[in-house]
Amino acid sequence: MFLLTMIVALLVGLGVFSAVRNRRSEKAFPAMGSFVDVQGAKLHYYEMGTRSDQPSIVLIHGASGNLRDFVVSIMPELAQTHHVIAFDRPGHGWSERVARADISDPAAQAEIIHEAVGRLGIERPVLLGHSWGGGLASAYALAYPDELSGLLVLSGATHAWDGDVAWYHGLIKAPVLGWFFLRTLVVPASLKLTDQGVVGNFFPDPAPEGYAQSMGLKLLFRPHNFRHNSEDVRGLQDYLRAQSVDYGNIRVPTIVITGNRDKTLWAKLHSYALHEQVPGSELIKLQGVGHMPHHVHGDIVIDALERLVRGEAPQAGTHVLLETPSS
Repeated sequence: MFLLTMIVALLVGLGVFSAVRNRRSEKAFPAMGSFVDVQGAKLHYYEMGTRSDQPSIVLIHGASGNLRDFVVSIMPELAQTHHVIAFDRPGHGWSERVARADISDPAAQAEIIHEAVGRLGIERPVLLGHSWGGGLASAYALAYPDELSGLLVLSGATHAWDGDVAWYHGLIKAPVLGWFFLRTLVVPASLKLTDQGVVGNFFPDPAPEGYAQSMGLKLLFRPHNFRHNSEDVRGLQDYLRAQSVDYGNIRVPTIVITGNRDKTLWAKLHSYALHEQVPGSELIKLQGVGHMPHHVHGDIVIDALERLVRGEAPQAGTHVLLETPSS
């Protein structure tokens, strides 16, 4: 009986601690943009720059992220000369989750972003998708080819891979254990593992000082956000397995950028394969670079976006930049 009492007390304590930390995180990183209603949910977006007769640039973040990832990287410089808008994907950051069974499908989220773009009066933007967002951006190009001026897939998740996702994604979907895990253990574990995760995501590049703080990574550890992220990751392989067979039908001007040292998403499986499938696409291989080129070589990403905005045809073929010894 004593042991049971101690376990209950521990769980209650962890639950209270987690709830307090999550409330503080929301106060520290409030919604910084505006909201648009899409399919019964409020989608959070942030825009910079002035609209003009040039195409706007739309930015889509990856797993475990939110739109602040772009606000602290390429967005301010782009906004000096372009209209730029970044979205929190459904269920991430400050965007609500759209209530539909297929919401973890990149194609479903592409449909939602497409509807949001239309409601905001943006016509034929240039679309960038990073990491998980690369699968979304590719799905968008397949579904709405005449409504994009260009596509940039940045270190994108585009193809199914061998192997399982992390163990906790399976635990989270358990009806009771998942509920307790999300509300008692995620936040305490994040205190120990966040820095390690950031280092791994940027490897071999150094992470910008204070990155986790500046991009509001703590928002991820709220129960609903962490669950939605897990759902997106857990279902991605099957969705990409079906989606990737159609990439040869993409006719949007396409540039693919990847680091050849990316340990998060293997470049050969994803970016190189996408380039081989998309007719006339341009592949930029960044030698010695990891998963976050927009932070460590933002100038290269910005140049590619600006070429697409100007309507320049991609430089078809493979282009190797930043020559360094690779392993």
